[in-house]
Amino acid sequence: MATLKELQENLTPQQQMAAHLLIANEFAGKEKRTQEALAEEIGISRQHLHTWRTEDVDFIRYQAALTDMKLDSYRSLVDARLMTLIEKGPSNNGIPSIKAIELYYKLSGRLVERKEVTQFTELQTDRPRRLSDEEVAQGLEELNDMLK
Repeated sequence: MATLKELQENLTPQQQMAAHLLIANEFAGKEKRTQEALAEEIGISRQHLHTWRTEDVDFIRYQAALTDMKLDSYRSLVDARLMTLIEKGPSNNGIPSIKAIELYYKLSGRLVERKEVTQFTELQTDRPRRLSDEEVAQGLEELNDMLK
């Protein structure tokens, strides 16, 4: 994966400015500006800005990398809020949030969700049936035929 600096090298100063302004605008809340206003500040048309945002792969990747950095900057705040929910609960009533505890264990890798899919035949609805090697081979053959 390319570094932020490598991504930046593929963009013009205008594109770099646009990426920063777009991200800041998304985090601006009620003070969010229109695409027209942003494009005017950058010195391009709204359509040109739209093209960068939707079709320019380098621009899109650079903007995504900047967004990741922005999100990473909130990590300690989010972790602190999670621990508050675990310690005091959602209403500061001293009852821990079960969802927060579950999330903590998922993030730490101590809780992993596992799902099992079983196939039942029409006649044997009470227990799963394993496919034979021949049935698997036939199914793969049918899939290959469909893909041709």
